[in-house]
Amino acid sequence: MFLMKQLKLIFIILICLVLLSYAVAFAAHNKDQVTINFLIGFQVTIPIAVWSGLVFSVGVLSVWLLGGISSAAQKLRLRKLQKELEEAKRRLEKVG
Repeated sequence: MFLMKQLKLIFIILICLVLLSYAVAFAAHNKDQVTINFLIGFQVTIPIAVWSGLVFSVGVLSVWLLGGISSAAQKLRLRKLQKELEEAKRRLEKVG
């Protein structure tokens, strides 16, 4: 069991290192400047690698936030159902 946890941790670390290496290589090869026009008269010019990183980061944060909200809602529902189950068990004990 302990060995499986260590192997899983090593595998996760390797995947993160591969992704980090890819991100560094991507940034090194994509130094072109890109101008984004936000349609309100506001423009920003920065390298495409930075834009990609920003968009990825916003996506990760959005998924993390929405997942956290969903998880909290599920935990609240589970807690409510557990209370209902306990109440039903108490009523059943009184009857039986």
